[in-house]
Amino acid sequence: MQGNEQTEFKSTVKQWLKSHGLGYRWIAEQCGVSEITVRNWMSQKNIPPLKRQLLERVMVQLPAAPSGNKPAEVGGVSVNASLSLTIQLAPELYNRLAERAMAAGVTMEQFVAQAVTRLLDAPPALKEQKVILPNT
Repeated sequence: MQGNEQTEFKSTVKQWLKSHGLGYRWIAEQCGVSEITVRNWMSQKNIPPLKRQLLERVMVQLPAAPSGNKPAEVGGVSVNASLSLTIQLAPELYNRLAERAMAAGVTMEQFVAQAVTRLLDAPPALKEQKVILPNT
C-alpha cells in the first residue's frame, strides 16, 4: 500500500474508532497484537496487509454509529448497539449470568443468544388491561 493510501486508511480507522467509542486496545485485541504495536502502526509504521483486511472486515460488519451514540447504562449493565451488541456487566452480574449459563449446560454466548431470541419472540406487553364484568 502506498504511503498516502496508508495515511488515508489510518485516518478512516481513527474516525471509525471514535464513532464507536473504541480505542487502540480494542484493535489490538481484534488483531492479536499488543496495544503498543497498534500505536506504532497508527503513528509511524504501516499496518500489515492481513491486519488491514481484518480491520476492514470488522469495520464493514459494524458500521459507523451515529455521533453521540453512547452506551446505555442501567444497574451495572452497559449496552452499546449498532448492528452489533456489546454488553458490559459489573463483575457480580457477570458471575451470576455465568452461573446460570453453566446450570443450563450452555456457554455464556449461547445463554445470552437464547435470551435475546426469547425477547424477540415474546408478544408485546400490554400497557393496560381492562376487565369488564357483566351487570348483575
